[in-house]
Amino acid sequence: MEQTTETQLILNGLYRDRQDLTKQLTDIERLIKKIKLGTFSLNGNDNNSNDTSEPVNNSNDKPETKQIEFPLRGELRVQVISVFDLIGKACRLKEIQDKYKELTGLLPNLRETLRTLSKHKILRILKPKGTERGLYWVKEEWLEGEGSKLKEQYKFDGFNLLFSIMMKI
Repeated sequence: MEQTTETQLILNGLYRDRQDLTKQLTDIERLIKKIKLGTFSLNGNDNNSNDTSEPVNNSNDKPETKQIEFPLRGELRVQVISVFDLIGKACRLKEIQDKYKELTGLLPNLRETLRTLSKHKILRILKPKGTERGLYWVKEEWLEGEGSKLKEQYKFDGFNLLFSIMMKI
């Protein structure tokens, strides 16, 4: 009987230690997540609260040079739209995923998110005439002429050459 009581005391102590260690591990995981999301600050205050000060807007700033904030705590669709604003040109899925990983450290599959945004007419995929597959994703607002032509400022180097060759094939 004594051995069973001693064994039970040892087990109870080990269970208590395990609970304490699990709590510490959970706290560490939360801290790692906050650091990755950029919501941790060393002064003890999390950056979760909204900043009430408004950014200074100089009238001399051009819209192209305007600093774009990435919403680290935003919904995935909002983050993807922000990635497009940061890239600022027609891009492939791989470029979007690479930029998203650079900003968040995460690598989710963004294909379905892009398709959802396309379904809601926020994004479009450019398809050369006569092809079934699209190559480059763009924001709907980057298109002109009933959505048939990409505005010049959103074209990457070699866009006209690439699409004119593809159109003739």
